[in-house]
Order: sequence, then structure tokens, then C-alpha cells
Amino acid sequence: MEKQFRVKGDEEGQRLDRWLMSKLPQQSRKQIKSQLDAGCVLVNNRRVVIASWELIEGDEVEVRRQVGPRAPSAEEERGSPGPRQAEPQPRRRHVHAGSAGISASIDKHMARRKDRKKRAHRKPERDGPRVKIYHQDRDIIVVEKPGGLLSVPKDGKDARDSLLERIKAFMRRKYRKGKSSFISPLHRLDAETSGIMIFALSKGGQKLTSQFRNHTIHRTYQAIVMGSIGSENGVIDRPLEKGEFGGGRKAEEAKDGSGKRAVTEYRTKEIYKEATLLDVTVRTGRTHQIRVHLAAEGNPIMGDSVYDSEFGRRYPEIMDEVDRTLGFRRHALHASAIGFKHPTSGKKMTFRSSLPDDMKSLIDWLRENC
Repeated sequence: MEKQFRVKGDEEGQRLDRWLMSKLPQQSRKQIKSQLDAGCVLVNNRRVVIASWELIEGDEVEVRRQVGPRAPSAEEERGSPGPRQAEPQPRRRHVHAGSAGISASIDKHMARRKDRKKRAHRKPERDGPRVKIYHQDRDIIVVEKPGGLLSVPKDGKDARDSLLERIKAFMRRKYRKGKSSFISPLHRLDAETSGIMIFALSKGGQKLTSQFRNHTIHRTYQAIVMGSIGSENGVIDRPLEKGEFGGGRKAEEAKDGSGKRAVTEYRTKEIYKEATLLDVTVRTGRTHQIRVHLAAEGNPIMGDSVYDSEFGRRYPEIMDEVDRTLGFRRHALHASAIGFKHPTSGKKMTFRSSLPDDMKSLIDWLRENC
């Protein structure tokens, strides 16, 4: 008599012999083992003789009537009086001989075991820290840059320690069999600045550069500045010129009006005794624009030793305490939001990033101590 069963979702991964015992409670484990040896059990129309075969949801299991010497009954297995013992079952090699179905089942099972063992002993990836991904499609990838990490490598020595290299490592892990991916930065963040960045993954994705160039991308930052701001909201409109001005300065206010127009908006979020938390929006995207503008207003970003010319004289005690207590050693600037139109679909997209832990700790310290 033939019996057919289907493996349910909550039964996936069970051993074939134990699963059959639950389906055929009138049969002992030894009887089921005998049926397996005799090739009477089929999984998806293929004979399976391995008791530890792992079942998968949706498998069709068929148990056929055993032909030939019968399997011992449950009473005979317990040693109870009964009919004469059946003839010994043929050795497994006789059952396997000439059966293509059984051989295929064995091959499949052994291949699955080998693959599982290989995965278990696979060495961990050594491609460096993982990248926080906000969005990825075939054209762009939106990611989080930690503070203190270069956006792109400056030279061969820095190639291993940049956001670009981490994204390349991520793409290698995700597409192991694919070719090396096209990855191109669409803008930059200073090494010490944390927050959202966008990279192009195709020529279509590179079209987003026109929105950066035309200043149609909405970008918001959060900054902790030294001192008190004169007004709750404000606009800083000072032309900037780009160059190498020494001491790490790559931009400065163009006093003679020959520079490019740069416009920065700010809104006060929290006021401390000697510092202020701001939301900052840039209408233009000049090099070091926010840092230069806020320093020019007399409120340099906290921790910015490049553009705070009076850094050593105005706030030494506060910064020494922050360094000693928190170990905060970067400028407190975070790219918190970015909005744009997708370069190929035209869909409006906005992404937001919460403050990193080091800036949260700094704010908590300022609330309590400053």
C-alpha cells in the first residue's frame, strides 16, 4: 500500500527517518529503516536511502509497499513470541546496486552536506568595517560616512581607509560572481564631518552631479558652534574663494568680492552657556562653506582648529574638558539630511541621518556642564 505526504513549513530541516515515524506511528524506527534500505521511500519521485536526509518545505514523500522479505514486526523487535524471524535483509550495497535513483539521491545529499560544512568553516571576511546603507539601486547608493574617515583616498597610502574603499568592499561581498562595479563619488564631506553621502553606480547615476552643480539639492547639517548666536534664525551671505591658504585652510572669505557667492542659512535648536546647537542649510555648496561662514560670524564649529583662529585663547578650558572627559577630537558637524530627484527616474527622494553617538554625548555634556 502506498502512502503520500507533503512536508510543511514547520517541518523543514527534520531528518527523514524521524519525520516518517511521526507520519507512520504504527511502524517502529527499525521498520522505517528497513523500508529506506529497500528503496521504498521516495522524495520528489527520487529514491532516498539516507535516514538523516534533511527535508525541505514542499517535498513530496512517498512510501511504497516493500516487496520481498518482510520487515520484522514491532512484537518481533520486542522479543515477544511470534512467527519465525524473517530472512535477513540484503546488505545496503545490494540495494544500491544498479539503482540510478538512489545514487542520485546520495550524490545530492552528500553535495548538500559538503556545501554546509564548507559554509560552517568559511573564514570571516577581512574587508574592513561594514557600511551603513540607506538606499541602493542600479544607479546610486546612499550611505553614512563616520566622522574621521576620508570620503575618497588622497593617495595610495590612504586607499584602504576611505568610504569609497569600504563601498567597494561591500559591493564585492554582495556580488561575488560579478565584475568590479563602477563607483564614483558625487560630492565630498570633510574627513572629520559625519553624515550622508551619495555615490554613483552607473553613468546614469552620475547625472546627479548637475543637481549639485546647480544647487538644487537640499542639504541640511547639524553643527555645535562656540559662543551664543545673535539671532534665532539667520542667513550668512559671504563670497568665498578657494585655494591653499596654509594651516589646512582651503577656503576663505573673499574680501575684494572676487570670490563665488556662498549662502548659508541657520536655525538655533538649543542654547548652552558657551555653545549653541544649529540646524544649517546650504543654498550653495562651496568648499568648507559652513566652517568658514560660521567662523567669520564669530561662532566657529566646536573642535574646528583650522578655521577658529582664536581657538586657543577663547575656549581652552571647555575644549580641554571635552577632550579629557569625552575624547571628542573632531569638529562637531554632521550632514543630517539630503533631498534630490533621482537622476534617472526623476522620483523625489529624501534621506535623514540621526546624530552619531559622539555628538550626542557632547550635547549631553553641554546640557549638564555648559
